Amino acid sequence: MGMACCLLITLWVQDELGYDQFHENSSRLFRVISNIDGNWTATSPWAIAPVLKNDFPEVSRATRYSEGEALIKAGELEFYESVALVDPDFFDMFSFPLINGNPETAFAAPNFVIISRRSTARYFGDDDPLGKVLIMDNEQLLTVTGVTENVPGDSHMQFDLLAPVTLLDEERLASWAVETGAYVLLQQNVAVAEFRDKISGTTMKYDRRIENADVINDIQAIAGIHLYALNGLGRIVYVYIFTSIAFFVLIIACINFINLTTAKSSNRSREVGMRKVVGATRKNLIEQFFGESLLLSAIAMLAAMALVYLLLPVFNNLADKQLSIDIVGDSGLIIVLAGITLFTGIVSGSYPALFLSSLQTTKVLKGSSAVGSGNPLFRRILVIFQFTMVIILIISSMMIYRQLTYMENKDLGFDRELVAVLPMNPDLQADYLAFKNELLASAGIENVTSASSIPTAVGNINPVYWEGRGPDQYEIMNFAAVDADYIETFDMEIVAGRGFSEEFGSETENYIVNEEAVRLMGLESPIGKLFSIWTNEGQIVGVVKNFHSQSLHNEIAPLVLTLSTDWSHDYIFAKIRPESPQQTLQYLESTWNTFSPDYPFDYRFVEDVFRQQYSDDRQMGTIPGYFTLLSIFISSLGLLGLTSFLAEQRTKEIGIRKVLGASVPEIVALVSKEFLLLLMVAITIAWPIAYFTLQSMLSTYAYRTDVSLWVFVTGGALACIIALLTVSFQSLKAARANPIVSLKYE
Repeated sequence: MGMACCLLITLWVQDELGYDQFHENSSRLFRVISNIDGNWTATSPWAIAPVLKNDFPEVSRATRYSEGEALIKAGELEFYESVALVDPDFFDMFSFPLINGNPETAFAAPNFVIISRRSTARYFGDDDPLGKVLIMDNEQLLTVTGVTENVPGDSHMQFDLLAPVTLLDEERLASWAVETGAYVLLQQNVAVAEFRDKISGTTMKYDRRIENADVINDIQAIAGIHLYALNGLGRIVYVYIFTSIAFFVLIIACINFINLTTAKSSNRSREVGMRKVVGATRKNLIEQFFGESLLLSAIAMLAAMALVYLLLPVFNNLADKQLSIDIVGDSGLIIVLAGITLFTGIVSGSYPALFLSSLQTTKVLKGSSAVGSGNPLFRRILVIFQFTMVIILIISSMMIYRQLTYMENKDLGFDRELVAVLPMNPDLQADYLAFKNELLASAGIENVTSASSIPTAVGNINPVYWEGRGPDQYEIMNFAAVDADYIETFDMEIVAGRGFSEEFGSETENYIVNEEAVRLMGLESPIGKLFSIWTNEGQIVGVVKNFHSQSLHNEIAPLVLTLSTDWSHDYIFAKIRPESPQQTLQYLESTWNTFSPDYPFDYRFVEDVFRQQYSDDRQMGTIPGYFTLLSIFISSLGLLGLTSFLAEQRTKEIGIRKVLGASVPEIVALVSKEFLLLLMVAITIAWPIAYFTLQSMLSTYAYRTDVSLWVFVTGGALACIIALLTVSFQSLKAARANPIVSLKYE
């Protein structure tokens, strides 16, 4: 069971570390990133990729990569697909092989498109898709010129269709103001550190919109994109945590083996003595015991693999992965299996081999009582170490769950309950006000608004300056374009000034900032002060109370809201009354179909979007919880076996004590007290280790729950209860045994 647990985690870690490693040129592939006034972003200007290729001989190939969702139709079939716009160099850089079509001519025209094998089956079945026509967003006709293999799950790029960037206008492609993804393939043997220094000022060289800007260009290895966040640790933290859990569980299982083997060493003492008498050296005995341990380890690995095969579907569902065991085709997995087997066999067999081989022949042959049953001090140390790890796992699991509960229930500064999110499309953009008024006509809809961002995921970092600060002294703030009813719909609080309102006429040059922005600007009375995003000058009319516009991993950032009336927003929000939400959703769908019949009705709730932000956190909290339970179970098995053996050794003592009048509770306390004492020592050691571990884990969250004493007390108490139940089971059995049975042969 310990090996099965270790193997499952190893498969997960192997998958995490293997992201984007399937590309033939993975060691030379880099993503271009930017640092704007100390804020890292994974995007770069649209114009930078061709500039890097032309200006720097170190760059072999370069491509832009812009991924988004679009409605794709083929006949009567229509689906929302992930569409990525790329340059022709894309196919020479990344290993996404075409199974049909020619990469040299696939993008010969702006409307040529390559689709995945999955999308091909979805739209065309078994028919040849080449030359077939798709319609994107009910406007753009696309001709299929190639079919690519489905994107592997261990790729940070996930797309269904590939189209050329020339699908966009030249103004955007040459822009230094609008950003997208950009990647470069470096030549062989390029000094990466030197190249990073050379490209750092590229944006500053070509983009002179704002003097004295602080923009740094850099690159990030493609193999590190999945694991390392630009502004923090990223998923590599989970890799460390999971690896530690795998090691802990395997060590716990090994300790069981060592404890039981050394405890029962007296049963093999005569065998050791006889082998020495007939000429066996200590080396022979060590080899024998290591051989036995490795054989048991190998058998256990076979059983563990069978168990993993059974559990893998459940684990994949839990981890949201498609892990598999391919012993024939995966040489790395074979090495891992052999390594775990050898490690387990050597660790679990080391002390028994060294201890038993050291027994003196004369003492051994006098009888097992002269030898004892191994070193009791060493056995106690192992029990303490084992339960120290278990207690750390229990406390950590409880704390992770508490942090998840804290995040999911934290007040974000706005009302996210029963707010439906609808994607904006060209039909609704053209008739947004009529659509909004039709929705408001329903008694089940309290309010309707639109915006460029969902409140829980506001990005769009922009340079801003204000009265007293010129363009050469700008700062960076997050930005969202909103409808006039945005603040009212989400029940945000205006703490100074006012919100946007049609009563004041055109407000497209007015701004609302949050409290953090006011703090950054250092303005005591911000209302009426001049304010500008880029060169769009206006004034501050209101201050909204701070709300969490990003994940709780990040601190609340300075934010500015601007009113937009061109309805080029990305989302529509409908606040639904709680009385009859299902009927209101049906009305919402029928209204959608009236105003936008060419687009399938699609909605989410802001609450669901919010929870989706923490799906990884929830997943990374749930999986360790299960492995913690497994480690408790394995530890209990070892403790049960050890208690059983020690009680067996004290059978005569227990019998005599019962004859002399000892009660069952007294006998149970006699057998159990040593283990409880060891557990107290384990708790004393585990608490400080768990505290510092939790402080490190929680440091990845800008907003986190407190590390409370009751978590440590509860974790220690649970370990005590589990150990007491385990030990008492065997102690009670020994205490209730008939003393005549144990004493009659004396």
